[in-house]
Amino acid sequence: MVTLNVILFLVGFLRTLFIVVVFYYLFRFLIKLFAPLFGFQAVNKQPGQKSRKEERREGEVRVENPRNQQSNISRDEGEYVDFEEID
Repeated sequence: MVTLNVILFLVGFLRTLFIVVVFYYLFRFLIKLFAPLFGFQAVNKQPGQKSRKEERREGEVRVENPRNQQSNISRDEGEYVDFEEID
């Protein structure tokens, strides 16, 4: 009787797991299918590929400074300088 309960539990668990996996892949397929209709672009970027923004000529240098970056040092503290005495 106990083995029957264990077998039935495992069958129910595997069936539930199978249904979850099927719905997951079905959902991914439907998103890729209907995303262009709603104005979203599907992102299928492979490792090592660069987007158009990242493509630059060799030797080109671009410096970007974040404008929202705040300093961790308050203006009241100043800089710490370690002085060493000379005899």
